Amino acid sequence: MTDNRKSGLALIAGSVGGIVTMAIHPTSGGVLTPAQFERLATVSAVAHSLAIVSFVVMLLGAIGLSVRLASPDRLAFSAVIIFAVGAVAILIATSVSGFIVPNIMKQMIKDTPAAAPQWHIVISAIFQINQAFASIYTVAASFAIGLWSISALRSGGLLRGIAIYGCVIAPVVILAICSGRLRLDVHGMAVVVFSQAIWFIVAGTQLWHETRDTLSVA
Repeated sequence: MTDNRKSGLALIAGSVGGIVTMAIHPTSGGVLTPAQFERLATVSAVAHSLAIVSFVVMLLGAIGLSVRLASPDRLAFSAVIIFAVGAVAILIATSVSGFIVPNIMKQMIKDTPAAAPQWHIVISAIFQINQAFASIYTVAASFAIGLWSISALRSGGLLRGIAIYGCVIAPVVILAICSGRLRLDVHGMAVVVFSQAIWFIVAGTQLWHETRDTLSVA
């Protein structure tokens, strides 16, 4: 199997993993019984573990994609560095959401009802950390997609349609985040994951169908 095919497969698999993560990501409101919370925490751990693996796989695919799109302007190289920063941020965000918050909530359930307000303050503060790192990933990944797309439009390497899509969706998502119009709760993150997955899956499919590796670094 060529490096291009491996990279394409990684991009597709990572994107599908992200979509599955959002599909099974638990959402719950109101008061839960201890048994219900344990089930919720288990599903959350599974979902976020899948997310962590998926983003690592996507980073591997992104490295291969950048090699495929390499050109003297170094836009593709810059894109993979930015995406790597975003990948670190999302790994932190998923760890906080999937493991740290549920463990804190377990301690809150065991504590006295009078201590609940203090626990809520702690959870709210940690949620803000999750939101900060999720925002860093969203902006970084979108910026990387924009750079890859510009590189493809200038030097080739990807279908023109998906390159144009990347040039459009990247600034739209970044502006939505920076303006505060897109909040990265479960639903907001699903919008980000699905919009980016379209780009990664199409790019990955193109790499998969290439029968030989191409390196165009000058």
